[in-house]
Amino acid sequence: MTLARVLFVTGKGGTGKSTIAAALATALARRRPTILADLDGRGAAAALFGARLSGPDPVAISQTLSLIALSREGELEAFIERIVPVRAISRRMLKSRTFAYVTAALPGLEAFLLLERLSIMGSDAALEDRYLVVDAPASGSALELLSVPSGLSGVAPTGLLNRLAHSVGTFLSDSSRFATILTLTPEELAIREALETATAIRDRLGIATAAAIMNRTPSALFDDTDLASLKPLPAHAAMAARRVASYGRSALGAARLREAGVPTIALPMLFTPAVGRDQLAELGRTLEAELLD
Repeated sequence: MTLARVLFVTGKGGTGKSTIAAALATALARRRPTILADLDGRGAAAALFGARLSGPDPVAISQTLSLIALSREGELEAFIERIVPVRAISRRMLKSRTFAYVTAALPGLEAFLLLERLSIMGSDAALEDRYLVVDAPASGSALELLSVPSGLSGVAPTGLLNRLAHSVGTFLSDSSRFATILTLTPEELAIREALETATAIRDRLGIATAAAIMNRTPSALFDDTDLASLKPLPAHAAMAARRVASYGRSALGAARLREAGVPTIALPMLFTPAVGRDQLAELGRTLEAELLD
């Protein structure tokens, strides 16, 4: 499929969101220069590469892959420094009580500026033929973040903020520039949350979902004959039955997502004590084969 330039990776906590974002960035970086942006604030994706993000400057992982950390507070500071270029004055503004009252009166301003930054980076990515992968917050927080432009339009029905909100909203609704990637695992709660999130993103926000990626998907491994032969060994039979049930849930979950119009990709379960660059490359190859033309 043809992917959007900005891929916003979100999902239920514990589904391997940061791992999938890092693997996706690894896959895309084999085709085009790619930036992996951390919005989660934990630096989990960077840690998978053995890197640490300690400031606003990007960190190069390879010739085609770099990492950057973005935050709401950082984007607000950058915005004020753009409109008040004298650093001493801009710093004083940011620390003033009056400015705190202004930002409190405009709920979502910091989040909006973060989305505007993604819009700018997305435009640059299109011009320079590269990708931006976003390790976004978990699905609940991500939905709140993506709802900010419409909320800000209501708070500021005219003027500069309204025009900026309209511009960012147009960016988010353009499937060639922006799309979400949902992460889940073969558990009923994660499948249900992915379905609810996909529906909210499409129907309430008008934003495209490029794919759902089901992490830690087991192979069936055992058939009915195998299960029957294990009956004399109850503990082994129980483990085999759990494996088959997990495979069944993953297949059913993928079918439910496809029925909802969301293409679904299964990532294999990795039996490894830790995930590093080798494992990211392995997962990235699966994503490359499934996602890219």
